[in-house]
Amino acid sequence: MAHFSVASLTQVVLLLVFICWTPSSTGAAFSLEEEFLQLKENYIQMKQVVKTLEAKVEQQDSLFKTCFSREKNERPAAAATDSIPSSNNPSAVAINGLPSSCGDLKMIGHTLSGIYSVMGSAKMESVFCDFTKLPGDAGFQKWIGNDVITSAYSPTSVYFYVTRNSYFDTIGIPIPFDLARVNEGNAMDLTSGIFTTPRPGIYFFSFAGVARVYNGLYNAAVWSYLYLNGEIIGSSFVQENKGPVDQYSQLSIQLMLILKKDDQLWVQISYSGSASSLHDSGNHYTHFTGFLLEEEIVA
Repeated sequence: MAHFSVASLTQVVLLLVFICWTPSSTGAAFSLEEEFLQLKENYIQMKQVVKTLEAKVEQQDSLFKTCFSREKNERPAAAATDSIPSSNNPSAVAINGLPSSCGDLKMIGHTLSGIYSVMGSAKMESVFCDFTKLPGDAGFQKWIGNDVITSAYSPTSVYFYVTRNSYFDTIGIPIPFDLARVNEGNAMDLTSGIFTTPRPGIYFFSFAGVARVYNGLYNAAVWSYLYLNGEIIGSSFVQENKGPVDQYSQLSIQLMLILKKDDQLWVQISYSGSASSLHDSGNHYTHFTGFLLEEEIVA
């Protein structure tokens, strides 16, 4: 940026006065005294102009120095704010226990926006904190999920284990269950026997049970099917080709699936033989389990 000194401006103005003042060579020329008075008047006017210009130059210089000094001071201050550890932040205060919200994190000195782990009602949870906003502003804290299942995305917990306490021999409907040992996320409905996917991702499922294969005259078999949205995606069976037959054999299915939100999954049976069934009692021979391995994070 170019800067002109006050002395330079004075010299320029006087030079202009000198150039503009030239003696007239005509008969009507001013006398020497009149010309001197005119020059004096012009000098006084130009001096006032110079003072005005001097004031403007000084104002410009002062403004430039102020802006430069502020920028110079703000750069290291901003860098220090971004990199200051929470333990060294002078505005940080101590809290009792683990932080449970973005407000607690801000209180103990965190200033960088990002994903943090906080203590929820019963487990650690992931939240996104936007520290450019005030605690009462919308978007200051956004809940992401629970830090329970180890995965690349820290997904919300989804897992279940259900069982039965009596035999089942109805064909063509999902197997209902009597007891939920665990049902985190409440995605498994005991009465209907249907699991509804609460979140997209990779899931693992396992079904195991005891089939009673019975026929008083001919051969018999029992099948188990795993359905996804009404389509069979896995099955197993036991069969005895010589009759009469009355025996107990194990059925099992294990598989891993990539599911979308609101997909539905259940187990059904089918059989041949006059009294074949899915055997069970108070000893709980039927087991159906499933859990979310890795959540798909979507916008």
